[in-house]
This record gives sequence, structure tokens and C-alpha cells, in this order.
Amino acid sequence: MSDKFNEESSEAQRRAEKIKAIRRSIHSEAEVAPTTYDNKNETERTESISDRIMRAKEKKMATAADILEELDAAIAYEKAAAAKMAEEAARVAEKAAESASPDISDLLDGLETPAHEELKEIAEEIAGDFTEVADTVTDKVEDFTEVSHEAEEEEIDLEEVFSVKPEADEEPTRVMSSEAVMKAAKEEGVQHTDSEAAAATAGPAESILKAEHGTHQAQHREFAPENAGNAAEEAVLPEKKKKHKKKKKKKSFKQRLIDLVPHKGDGVGECIRKIVFLCSIIAIVVCGYMVGDYYYDLWSSRNKTEKIMEIYDTATEKKKPPVQKKEEDKRKKYTLLEGARKLLEINPDIVGVISIPDTLLNNPVLQAEDNKKYLNTKYDLTENIAGEIFLDYRNHFDEVDEEGYLKCPNSDNLILYGHNMYDDQLFGSLKYYVRNEAYYGLHPVINLSSNYENYQYKIFAFFILDADDETDTRFDCWNDLDFDSEDDFYNFVNEAKRRTIRTNDVDVKYGDPLLTLSTCNSYLPDERARLIILARLVREGEDPMKGTQDSQPNPNIKWPTLFYADHPNEHYDPDAEFVPYGPKEGK
Repeated sequence: MSDKFNEESSEAQRRAEKIKAIRRSIHSEAEVAPTTYDNKNETERTESISDRIMRAKEKKMATAADILEELDAAIAYEKAAAAKMAEEAARVAEKAAESASPDISDLLDGLETPAHEELKEIAEEIAGDFTEVADTVTDKVEDFTEVSHEAEEEEIDLEEVFSVKPEADEEPTRVMSSEAVMKAAKEEGVQHTDSEAAAATAGPAESILKAEHGTHQAQHREFAPENAGNAAEEAVLPEKKKKHKKKKKKKSFKQRLIDLVPHKGDGVGECIRKIVFLCSIIAIVVCGYMVGDYYYDLWSSRNKTEKIMEIYDTATEKKKPPVQKKEEDKRKKYTLLEGARKLLEINPDIVGVISIPDTLLNNPVLQAEDNKKYLNTKYDLTENIAGEIFLDYRNHFDEVDEEGYLKCPNSDNLILYGHNMYDDQLFGSLKYYVRNEAYYGLHPVINLSSNYENYQYKIFAFFILDADDETDTRFDCWNDLDFDSEDDFYNFVNEAKRRTIRTNDVDVKYGDPLLTLSTCNSYLPDERARLIILARLVREGEDPMKGTQDSQPNPNIKWPTLFYADHPNEHYDPDAEFVPYGPKEGK
């Protein structure tokens, strides 16, 4: 029995030396090539491992994945050999158990030789080396993956390259510490016979390999080249390590705005794209602001107009103007209207109000020292694109002194200006006299009040002029404020009659005060068109609607020259039949 035990101890020592050689080779290069232990003796296996280690040293360009594959393959084959030897030891132990004597267990307790202790130390060192090598290789692979990801050249899924998915029925490998393995081996070795002692002395090294690198089912005991790497991965990585892809850091709102501006390093195409995009954004913002400002001005203008006219109407209804009495000097004395008094408290430039019944035209009339002040300014002196309706600064309209008498006669032709607003504010509703044939018959009367008197005017002509006309069709009706003679008067009103869009039966006589409304229009190109509404004062006791209800289209309209340039088929016949105003008859 002693000889048999010595042979078993020698066998254990030889195995320990062999494991030391493996540990040194793994520690130096962490790379072992696979081999086969079938039909080979110990010398051949040792030489085969040494040869593979030398070849691994000569492989200068080996990658981290190759190192890991070779290492795991070597470990896997070593495990296979260890498993085979364990099976043989188990069979020997079974046979020895049958003939074991009670004294063998006592002998085994006392025969835990230094070889046993040495094997324990070697097993712990090998386990540490394998863990260190696996961690080092894994870290290198992770560093390589990060570099590849940052370059955005190629995305490598480390989970697919370095991980092995277990089969559905495969149990996860349990990792045991070296102490636990030694304890299990010791308990197994001291139970029965001296044959079991030999198995116990060799068992720790084999158990360490099994514990540190994982076990496989029987179908993995024979390794093919294509699945050797997967088995090695299961041995080194008992549990699947998830590799999280590096998430892109979210940019702040400020950084996103900065990225819209061309930077150094941007290509020509990228710079052009950014510049075009920025220009588009600026254009959209500017256009949006202009449109928004326009509609805000419309809303503000209407709101302010309604407010001031409510003040005027309320004051006028409370107190009606007294009946004027002529004194011995036959001069008329004027009294300030109560509504006008309220408006003058708001703005002393207000000279009256104008309205056309059943339309949006119901506004105060202002007069300044020029024709620009209220072009884009409201009565409260705030800037507004709509502006106000204003009287030509050259006109005189019920200018009364402190005693209540006129300072000077009124102008023969009062000229009022106002914008043609999109929402029909101010003079925006006047365009319908040209567009709608029935509009004139529905709205032929204009109400105009000064600060002292209320007046009514009936429309007798409306036509289109060219503001920049320098040809023979020029008609500056806004410059004829007073007439020096009867001929001047009739020449003026007859020229208006030749140009009117629709003819009517309203008569006009010399001495009738005239009212001219002028606003811009889109009838001619280049914004040169002006729509003119011409009316005369309703005489005392006259029906304001008389002569306005049977209007007809003018068959021979005298248009500006610019109109004929766009309408070559149209022409004016100066010899056509024409019935003028005035006592004289003619063509």
C-alpha cells in the first residue's frame, strides 16, 4: 500500500509541475493554443503547449480577440483533460471503496503532504492569473471599441463578438472560490481509500480550472475549431457582460443655436447651407413681424377710432347746436359743437368728423401744417400704419375766431386724404364704388361735420388718376382748391364727369362747395393709381338722394395714359357725345 501511495504522490507532483509551467506561460503571454490529449503522453502534451506558446510569441500583430480566443481554447482543452482524469479517478475510487480498510482514512489525514499544500497555492495563483489576464484583455478590447465608436467609422458590437449565449436548457455556471474547491476536494479524498487520496491530491487543480472558467455540458467536451472560441468565452466570462453603447450627450438649447452659425472647419457646402438657413429664418421673422405689426395697427386704429367717435356721438346727442341767427351785419355766428369740444380736448388738430352711412367710414378729420404728420400717426400721436384722415393743409374749413365769426371764407374744394386699408377702415370702403355697380346707389351721400356745423355732400363723380401722370391726361384735382371764375369751376367738374366710372343725374352749379376724397388704389401698376370721389354740398331743402339712383356705366371713360398702356384695346373718343355741367351746351 505504501508503494502505491508513493506512486500516486509522484503522479500528483508531476501534475503540479505541469500546472506551474502552464501558469508561467499564461502569465508571460496570456495566450495558449488548443491541443488534444487523446493518445498522447505527458511529455508530448508539455512540448505541444510549449510549441504553441512560442508560436504565440512570434505572432506580433495578434489582436485582443485572438489572444482571448487562444487562451480560452487552451483552458478549455485543459479542462477536458482534467475532466477525463477526474472520471478515471472516480472509477478508481469506486473500486477502492469496495476494499477499503478503516485505517486508510486515518492515514490520509496524516498524509497531506507538502505536495498537497503546494498544489493548493498553485491553484490559487493560477485562478488569480486567469482572472487578471481575462480582465486585462477585456479592458483592452473596451478601449479599442471606444476609439472605434468615437471615430464613427465602424460600430462593433462587443456583445456579439465576445459573448456566448447559453442554450435554453443550459444552467449558468457557478463560480467557486479556491478555498471552497480545496475543502470539497479534501472531504471527497478522506472518505474511503488510498485511491481516493490520489484523486484528492490532484482534484484541487482540476476543480480550480472548473470553478474559475465555467463548466459545459457533455456536448462541449469535443471541440471543433468554429466553436472553440465560444467555449473559451464561457470559461473566462461566466456571466455575460453587457456593453452599453456610448450615448451621445444631449446638446443644450444654447449650443444648438450656436451650431446654426458657420464655424471654422465647416465645409463650403455646410457653410452655404447654414447661411441660407439663417437668411430664411431672418426673412420669416421679419415678414412675420411686419404682418403682425400691420394687423396690430389695424386693430389699434379701429379701436381708437371707435373710442373717440363714441365720445363725439355721446356729447352731440346730449346737446344739440343752437339755431344760428343772422345779425345786422349779416355775418353768421358759429357755436362750437359739444362733441367737437370733447375731441379738441384730446387733440386740437381735429377739425371735424366724416362718415358715410352704412359703411365703416366714421372717423375724425385732422389738419396739420403739412400733409405728412398724420399719414402714419393716430390722433393720440402714436405711430400707426393706418394714420388718420386729414384735410389738406392749404384748405380753410370753418376757421372761427374767438367771437364766433369766420376768419376767412371756406375753400371751394375741400381735399381729404386717407389710406385704403385692407379691412375697410378709413377710406378702405371707397374701392367698392369702382368694383360694385350697385354700391354708388346704396351710398351716394357723405356726411362731413366741422367743429361748428354739420354738412351733407352728394357724390356726382368717381374715377381713377395717375399720381405721376405727365401726359395730356394729367388731372391734378387735389391742387384745385379754389376757382377764380365760373369757367374754371365748370372746366373742373366737367373734366371729372368725363372720367367718372358711372354717370348720374346729379346737377352741379357754379358756387356749389365741393368735396374731394383721395386715396391710393391698385388699379394701375407701380402703386400710381389714385381713387377720387368727388361730391358737392347738398343745397338747403334738397333731397340728398335726388339724381343718384339711376346711374349708368360711362361708355367713354377718359383714363390716364398709363391705363391704355396695359389695355391697348381701350381708347377715349374726345368727339363722342357729352353733356357738360353748366348753362352752356356743348360736346
